[in-house]
Amino acid sequence: MGRPIAASLARAGLLAAVWNRTRARADAVAAELGVTACETPAELASASDVVVTVVADAAAVRQLYDGPDGLLRALRPGALCVEMSTIGPEAIASLGADVVAAGGALVDAPVSGSTAMAAEGTLTILAGGEATDVERARPVLDALGSRTVHAGPLGAGATLKLAVNNVVYGLNQSVAESLVLAERAGIARERAYEAFAAGAAGAPFVHYRRALFERPGEQPAQMRLDLASKDLELIEALAGRVGAPLPQATVNRQVLLDAAAAGHGAEDVTAVAGHLRNLASKRGNR
Repeated sequence: MGRPIAASLARAGLLAAVWNRTRARADAVAAELGVTACETPAELASASDVVVTVVADAAAVRQLYDGPDGLLRALRPGALCVEMSTIGPEAIASLGADVVAAGGALVDAPVSGSTAMAAEGTLTILAGGEATDVERARPVLDALGSRTVHAGPLGAGATLKLAVNNVVYGLNQSVAESLVLAERAGIARERAYEAFAAGAAGAPFVHYRRALFERPGEQPAQMRLDLASKDLELIEALAGRVGAPLPQATVNRQVLLDAAAAGHGAEDVTAVAGHLRNLASKRGNR
């Protein structure tokens, strides 16, 4: 997601520099977009009034911000940090306190949508933070998304992202199960998916994941299965704190864990369908 986000910011004239844990990736993006590739997060912070970050999980976020070469070490006075990673609201609250202590402000702004939507600048952005900070971030958010939902105070964006992702992973599980059901009953995969996409089930997720479901393994993963499992862990933790029963989420996470244990962890989350096909084949051979 980071590469298309950087490209959208560059198109809007808002990108000054980039950093990545893998230096070769940063160099490639910097050369492509005509900006500087920084040696450290601290160097990126010193060159930026607004810092946009998007990484895999809360541990990676803290690595970005903490330490002698972290963003907090060199944050400009009054700088705005826009955190777009999918992490829990508690992690956002802790990070926000550290950013404020370093003289900056934080907006949590995770996104809903595909990598293609990121490249087009048409993501839906789920923002949390003070209204004045969200407005300061508006040029960045408008460059990346077609709509920004200001969900509430800091952490509300992260909370809403978990709620949205709970819907997405429910759709993923349902599509995977139904596709395998249709296949096992003798209906061609593409014909079944045509019906899913054209009918009442045809949510945007169903459309932009179509190639991954129909032709698994032909495209790079858009959302790794093991990261989806991480998201569902965060979702269940939030549900436990607020007392929300999520029986489907519990089942969905267990299926993802089983699929990862079967070797699908680095594949796209749509690999749940392949995992179910394998289970069906084993049962059919008994």
